[in-house]
Amino acid sequence: MKKLPIWMVTTLLLLGVLMTWAGWYDRHEVGLLPFVLGVLFILFGLASAPRVFADD
Repeated sequence: MKKLPIWMVTTLLLLGVLMTWAGWYDRHEVGLLPFVLGVLFILFGLASAPRVFADD
């Protein structure tokens, strides 16, 4: 597996944090789906973070 660019992982984590914050803030209007998607984005970002520092 190849090394991932740091901007991809950073963007994914930033998107996850923003979706989690906005999803929790507006949970009474839009439901919990944006919050859950934000948590999933954060988990995927953290799971792929070790590939940024891989030695390929």
